[in-house]
Amino acid sequence: MAKRLCHFAKFTMPFDRHAAAWFCLAFSYAGVLTPLCRATDLQEIVGRGTATLQSDWAADPDYAYIERDEVQKNDKVTSKTFQVVYIAGSDYYLPLALNDQPLAPDREKAELEKLKNEVRRRNAESPEARRQRIEKYRKKRDENEALVLDFPNAFTFELVREETMNGYPAYVLSGTPKKRPDGASLAAKVLSGMRGTVWIDKENFHAIRVECDVMNPVPIYGALARVLPGTHIEFGMVPVTNSTWLINELSMKLRVSKLVFKSMEVTSSTYSDYRLNDLVVTELLSKSP
Repeated sequence: MAKRLCHFAKFTMPFDRHAAAWFCLAFSYAGVLTPLCRATDLQEIVGRGTATLQSDWAADPDYAYIERDEVQKNDKVTSKTFQVVYIAGSDYYLPLALNDQPLAPDREKAELEKLKNEVRRRNAESPEARRQRIEKYRKKRDENEALVLDFPNAFTFELVREETMNGYPAYVLSGTPKKRPDGASLAAKVLSGMRGTVWIDKENFHAIRVECDVMNPVPIYGALARVLPGTHIEFGMVPVTNSTWLINELSMKLRVSKLVFKSMEVTSSTYSDYRLNDLVVTELLSKSP
């Protein structure tokens, strides 16, 4: 689970990079339940989609990646870049650049030393301390998994056309929210105010791109905060291996009201250089100091 939650999470739910990726995949697999296929094909397609979703979700922590986060407030744009790795059961963010300027040599050396100290600390921690750390990480993953599992039940999908997206022949589906019962979960309330479009790879049923809009104010935490119409979210997915797809871009135009105050924030993140985590950790630990 990423330490830096996406800005949507500040007002809604634990919805970070992992959740965004699996949100896309769940959206696409829900879309399979449409006139894309005959009823006799449905069981096989749903089975393939579910197996792929579970496989990708499980594989995600196996990969380290470079994350660049950009935030625009008014006319000011700032960015931070990290190398994200997993160490002894949970993630770690190593700073690489600030506003696209690499860290000064002294700062870079200090961050590498902090990483090495953290590896030593985690390797030497007591069984109880390790259990608590990993349990906290897994709890957030489980919360995101619950959102993924609920997503296919939250929307009604319709096939609208076929076209090529990013070089892949794709089905294009639109999704509108189903009416949810009173007392629904926070995730269900957020989903109930959204509609979206998804581009699905015709060959393997991976999501290529998803665009979502908030159409109705979504109350969160009682009457204290709401996500407002005008909120727009886009995701992009790319193959990391022949069978695994992970997120490579995420952008949000977020409109939120808290009590009598309204705010607008635009964020974008890119995720690149996916490599096997153990190799990246070994490379980092071999660097000086």
